[in-house]
Amino acid sequence: MLFGIFTGNFENLSQAQSAIKTGGIIDSVSNVIDSVLSKTTKTGLIDGNISSLIKQGKNVILDNVSKNIEETFTSQIDNIEKLGKYENNWKQYYEKQDFEGMEREYEKIREKLKEIMPIENTIKEAKIIENLHTLIKNNGQNFDLNNEELELAQMLT
Repeated sequence: MLFGIFTGNFENLSQAQSAIKTGGIIDSVSNVIDSVLSKTTKTGLIDGNISSLIKQGKNVILDNVSKNIEETFTSQIDNIEKLGKYENNWKQYYEKQDFEGMEREYEKIREKLKEIMPIENTIKEAKIIENLHTLIKNNGQNFDLNNEELELAQMLT
């Protein structure tokens, strides 16, 4: 799972949350700040008292960041679980051909989607870039793509 921090390859949001907790990202940031403060204090660029104040402030800030990350992940996991429940309910109503039930669940799905991180567009853009890059690469690094190739890169996302 620690490998997922570097690759971004997580099967679900819970794994990403766990990786951030156990991966020590906050601790790593804290260590870098401490190291920089130590070196700048030793070289006289920063007074020792100022360095101590920065360290104290750093701890408060990193604690808040850690808490906010945890709250955000918890909220996102809850939202995704609820979304899955509403999707399953919609499918059951669909199988029963109960449009009123489908409509109720559909509205819940629409509302829940507003609360989930909007990563779909980011993934779509990355796939378009991947497609364009592959086209240019396979075309002998020729950037002169015709309209059909450009449209194809957009559609293959």
